[in-house]
Amino acid sequence: MHQIKIHQETLLIIDDESSIRQCLSILFESKGYRVLTAENGQAGLDLFFRENVDVVITDLRMPVMDGLEVMRTIHKSDPDFPMVVISGVGKKQDIIQSLKMGAKDYISKPILDLDIIVHVVRKVLENRRLAYENQRYKNQLEKREEQYRTITEQIAEGVLTIDARENITFVNPAFCKMMGYPADRLLAMNLEQISTPDSFLVVLEQTQIQKKGETSRYEIQLVHANGDPVHVELTCSPMNLGQGRSYAGAIVMARDISRRIALKNQYEKFIKHPSSMPEHAIAICANCKKIRGKDRLWRDIEKAFSHLVFSHGICPNCCEQLYPGINFEDTDDDTGNVSV
Repeated sequence: MHQIKIHQETLLIIDDESSIRQCLSILFESKGYRVLTAENGQAGLDLFFRENVDVVITDLRMPVMDGLEVMRTIHKSDPDFPMVVISGVGKKQDIIQSLKMGAKDYISKPILDLDIIVHVVRKVLENRRLAYENQRYKNQLEKREEQYRTITEQIAEGVLTIDARENITFVNPAFCKMMGYPADRLLAMNLEQISTPDSFLVVLEQTQIQKKGETSRYEIQLVHANGDPVHVELTCSPMNLGQGRSYAGAIVMARDISRRIALKNQYEKFIKHPSSMPEHAIAICANCKKIRGKDRLWRDIEKAFSHLVFSHGICPNCCEQLYPGINFEDTDDDTGNVSV
């Protein structure tokens, strides 16, 4: 069985006083830390760049290389690296300079209470862990956002996000095409501006459902940039609320159902006014193209017109779209059909 190796946090103590190095080493090793020591700044930097160090504790006044130079070098390498200064030289300028170089705390010698430095180091390490977790979480969010944008930009249906006040915060190309607006125009608009008044009231009603953390699906009428109505089916999923957090908006899938609504209205018109239907109208399925006969049975179009002979070809318009290299003047009959 493989054992999980637990990271042991490592402290680097840089001080020219051997008694300080020894005292702090014993103290922190008893707390479970791994401790490295160096008697001057240069030796400390050698250890820093060779070992995996979590916190540096350094004196300021030392031979060979002082603490400020150590901090300046470490800060240049990693601006967020945590360092703690322990020094008997308490000049105001040195304190300010060390804080500028990234020192998280400044402790004066002699250290009368060792619990103070233990507390400082624990606090520094905890802040470092939190900063690391926040950065990792931020990187994950950015990666997921990039993946999300790539997916939404490629799908055929409209996708948008709105905030808690119905302001549009993201749109994909399909939604822009559906509404006839460029993305920058839509991102400066509220959902109310592209909805009919009655439809926006429906939006506000559905938002109350989303505020409870529930997904809602409903149909409304939007208004195209040219003023034409756009009937859509919206599926709205509330943003991840989180414990104790208020509603932040929704991710919306928008499907254009204008053609379906138009066919429905036409059908209802025929039902209400049968006389308006042409005498020789033939019912044909919009999906599978089957024909309904006088016996009200649905049949393939070839079987419905069994008295006719079908020659499967392709009209010049479709041929031009599918096979742009074909010469349309070269047809095989008088009907204009092109054989392929």
